Amino acid sequence: MKKKVVLLGAGGKMGHRVTANLKDDKEYDITYVEISEAGRISLKETFGIDATESYEAVKDADKVIFAVPDKLIGNISKQVIPMMKNGATVVSLDPAANYGKVMTMREDLKYFVVHPCHPSLFPFEDNLSLAAQKDWFGGIGAARMDLVCAMQQGTDADYEENEAFARKMFKPVDKCYRLTIEQMALLEPALVESITAPLVKGIRMAVDACVEMGVPREAVMAFVMGHLKVQFGVLFGFADFPFSDGANLALERAMDVIFKPGWIQNILNRKALDESVYAITHEMSK
Repeated sequence: MKKKVVLLGAGGKMGHRVTANLKDDKEYDITYVEISEAGRISLKETFGIDATESYEAVKDADKVIFAVPDKLIGNISKQVIPMMKNGATVVSLDPAANYGKVMTMREDLKYFVVHPCHPSLFPFEDNLSLAAQKDWFGGIGAARMDLVCAMQQGTDADYEENEAFARKMFKPVDKCYRLTIEQMALLEPALVESITAPLVKGIRMAVDACVEMGVPREAVMAFVMGHLKVQFGVLFGFADFPFSDGANLALERAMDVIFKPGWIQNILNRKALDESVYAITHEMSK
């Protein structure tokens, strides 16, 4: 018998990605739920799929996927979770709502969270097509990616079953890493949104500053993108050589100029994480 799956937010960006991978899978009977008219039109035009505005299908669902923005999960889960049958599984695509206790919880349901790592900056794969090299979210050509997953409520067997399901949602997948909800939240939003994104934005700001000082943008971009590959390779152990003595000296002298003391600890702590998650799940909806 086919497993019944309900995809909430089917007409959105994440909904489209999940739909593309699951729509032809014979193991599942999928109901696509999309509240917005624009989303329903997009789903129809892209996949030829008719979505519904109703949540009624969740009553018989074995799995309900929340492919909706974090700021909406609180209100939607209050409506949907009470309707679900005993033993069904709630699948979240981001840890924020689960970590921040915004997701409505029931003791008789299973809760699984999965988030894609995105195709790696350093794939090192043979014959990687141009399309795959430009694949930001996975699923194109040979661009495989990893996943991080957590079973917030359920057994080890439940985790194994849902990891297999997650691999289908985001195929092609290489490795899956089982974490806790707290560990997933340390990765996002803390690490990649509160640390690495500002660091990369700082690089962009410095590039623009060089252009404003008279260096041609084409030259700046060629220079910085080539050097970034080398720098990532050296600092993360992909390259088998070190920086030059001069580069190391410049690096160390600049660290104290750019970074405040304790900057990592100021972000990677429970209080800061709680505040960040609260802003994502509450304040964005104001």
